[in-house]
Amino acid sequence: VVKLGMKKFDVVIVGGGASGLVCANLLCEMCNVAVIEKADRVGKKILATGNGRCNLTNLNVDSSFYNHDLSVYFEKFSTKENLRFFYDCGLLTYADDCGRVYPFSNTAASVLDVLRAKPEKFATIMLGQDVKSVTKNGDDFIIETSEQRFAATYCVVATGGNTARELVKIVHKSFVPCKRSLVSLKTNNNKGLNGVRVDNVTAKIVGTNVCESGEILFKDNAISGILVFNLSAYLARKNNYEACISVDFMPNYEVEDLAQMLIERQSKFENILTGIFHNALSRNLLEKSGCSGGCETKEDAMNLARTIKDYRIKTFAPMGNNQVYSGGVDMDSVDENLMSKETKNLFFTGECLDVDGLCGGYNLQWASTSAMIVASEIKGEKKCYK
Repeated sequence: VVKLGMKKFDVVIVGGGASGLVCANLLCEMCNVAVIEKADRVGKKILATGNGRCNLTNLNVDSSFYNHDLSVYFEKFSTKENLRFFYDCGLLTYADDCGRVYPFSNTAASVLDVLRAKPEKFATIMLGQDVKSVTKNGDDFIIETSEQRFAATYCVVATGGNTARELVKIVHKSFVPCKRSLVSLKTNNNKGLNGVRVDNVTAKIVGTNVCESGEILFKDNAISGILVFNLSAYLARKNNYEACISVDFMPNYEVEDLAQMLIERQSKFENILTGIFHNALSRNLLEKSGCSGGCETKEDAMNLARTIKDYRIKTFAPMGNNQVYSGGVDMDSVDENLMSKETKNLFFTGECLDVDGLCGGYNLQWASTSAMIVASEIKGEKKCYK
């Protein structure tokens, strides 16, 4: 029973990020929808994605980029439906050579502009209100914020990955512990390498088949970059960030060929790595290989080549700048429409579910896919965006 004076909505969406806004867009013209966001504006995290460009999906989306088999969900709503949704919202997009999709304007602000336009017109958006709890009273959900209480027939939880558990602990209890993912990794001291960025390298987690390609950025006591973020996802899923990373700075060369090239350069250049690597990295590689004085012998050249091809970095913990979390609402505790099996009409979308993808637009695609599935179920239209 809803208390007299308590505002009642058809749908309350907890969280005004990408997933919550997509869901609100699909529901707000036919339902009385409220979006509750604890920040002072919706979609703030969207503005930081893709280095401010917002990589909103990928043309190559499939389950191999995630920690779960999501094929049953992507069969309903995947990249095609996502691009159509954003086009109908007014957003023009393009894809790069790797299939990553960006707004035509190359600014994340354009994505946020189109996502918030319809909800700001047709839904009730409440900012600066921190939801304290979600409970059930008869057929209604009671959503209590730092300022007031609301009732809803449907509740959609679209919060960050590490916040949902405390909010819904009375009405849903099945969670996988959250770990930082897509994050920089703490290392032993990277002597003299702070700020050095190297592109087009490959790296693998020693003792596994996990291998990634891309850029690596060195900090005083950490490594970062897209390549590292993707490696961190695998470590987060194992809940163990202690690893040995083997970096190959010249993946297009075999060790023997690289050694021969170094021997040839020895007679021409005072520093045989000048023109190949950043000076700080050159010094580090020469020191690690025992060739600070140059490559006097073929064995010296082989040692340097091996170091370039197998540069070892030990990691032991994540930094605090993670893009997503691994963990969240246990996928076995929700049905195919992402409704809680424990409480009817309680839905989850986006990052608060135990779904995490690699870099490349995969996490924002899941935000959209999950939101579309939930909106479709609430509307009772199995093909609400086909």
